[in-house]
Amino acid sequence: MMNKITVALDAAYPHLGIAAGHQVTFTDGLPTMDDGFAFYISQLANLEPTIYETKYTNINYAEMVPVNTNVPEWADSWDYISYDAVTLGKFIGSSADDLPKVGAKANHSTVKIGYAGNSFDYSLDELRKTQQLRMPIDSIKARAAFRGSQEHCQRVAYFGDTSRGMYGLFNNPNVALDNSTLDWYDAATTGADICQDMNDLITKVWIDSANVHLPNALALDSARYALISTTPMSATFPNKTILQYFMETNLFTTMTGQQLRIFPRLQLTAAGVGGKPRMLAYELNGENLGMVNPIPFRALAPQVEGLMIEVPCEYKVSGVEFRFVFSAAYRDFTA
Repeated sequence: MMNKITVALDAAYPHLGIAAGHQVTFTDGLPTMDDGFAFYISQLANLEPTIYETKYTNINYAEMVPVNTNVPEWADSWDYISYDAVTLGKFIGSSADDLPKVGAKANHSTVKIGYAGNSFDYSLDELRKTQQLRMPIDSIKARAAFRGSQEHCQRVAYFGDTSRGMYGLFNNPNVALDNSTLDWYDAATTGADICQDMNDLITKVWIDSANVHLPNALALDSARYALISTTPMSATFPNKTILQYFMETNLFTTMTGQQLRIFPRLQLTAAGVGGKPRMLAYELNGENLGMVNPIPFRALAPQVEGLMIEVPCEYKVSGVEFRFVFSAAYRDFTA
């Protein structure tokens, strides 16, 4: 013999014709229509009015790369001309005719621009139903399409697209590369050792460029950033983290009095050769590097196909170009 359990509902559901105090009966073992009805009511009772979207990595490439949108939409490449002029001076006589002349060498560079896009669609019936549920599918899919385009632009900004001859900020062949053998996680490694490792990379750019380029930005993987931002510098400086000490003593700050920019990026975790973490020091300004975005993300006019509505989207973007090869340097962690 099966046992029956009867409960009274605390709340009313006018849209279902149910008043408060309505009784629902459950039986052991055999589900009844009342059981299913009660389950349906419980689902409605627990449905929150807020629709939550899945969270993804931040789109932050524009913080690290100057983006130029002042390029014609029809352009398939971004061209610029650079030149190197040399001369010298010397002592001459009052009637000398062998004055040193200026020599100039021009170089034409071409950066490829890629045409890209995506689309989203929905049916008329989907639109009606989702609007009633307070989650309009048209705006949700539009945001997802924009998000997809931005994720693509960020991948190109950071790593380019080698199949199209594009390179990014973290894998550019115009940037010098060396290795660090310092194990930042070794118990014997001090805060001073880590500061020296970071400062050495900044100094390398400054020295190798004959003091022309002084890096004002440093990027490293998120794990190492977390390490230096939470670890005390030393027993001598227990109230300062390694990061705080480094921000005061790095080469850029001591020479200019300005604050060095430090970017933690998860993408650097395996950006080095053989999947090793990579660190980047560079002089961040629009003259040294950049990328172009002739067509920012643009949703075109909706197109009706039967009972479906399709919205095509387009955009154009290039890889990252370093105009001056000595304005940046990479350092891969091998330990």
